Amino acid sequence: MNSFCMRILKNVVSSTVEQVRYIRETPWKKEYLRRYGYDDPFFKRPDILPRIPEKHKNLKKALSFLPEYKPYKPWSDKRKYFGQNDYIDILGDGSIHPVNLLTNMPPWLRGFRGNEFQMLLRKQIHYSHWRWSKPTKWQHLNKRIMWLYRYLNRKTKQ
Repeated sequence: MNSFCMRILKNVVSSTVEQVRYIRETPWKKEYLRRYGYDDPFFKRPDILPRIPEKHKNLKKALSFLPEYKPYKPWSDKRKYFGQNDYIDILGDGSIHPVNLLTNMPPWLRGFRGNEFQMLLRKQIHYSHWRWSKPTKWQHLNKRIMWLYRYLNRKTKQ
């Protein structure tokens, strides 16, 4: 019995099965010629970084798209008065409130102190026309307000 099993095992082991993957050529899958004419110049360059030669035809075209160089002027008209009213509440005579100087924010947020929920309520009042003009934004605004309303009432202490 033992010799019989050995002969069977020897035949099974000696026969090798090779897997051959058959690739069917399909009419709908086209082969494209990729990177035709591309010559990778990375290993052919004498210098370290790839450079465009000075006589190259596209060099002038590439340089024409670069913006004109403007040196940084810290005392230009735009920058020289930056922050001039920062200490008007301390150094001023009290006629101007610092909140009135905030011109780079929406009017409904000037001088506002509160949490996100209160801010969104003010925004909802100010942008009530979004109900018709921007319904998706209006819906997202109301959705956030309702979420904060539930959160503040259920999860926070009074």
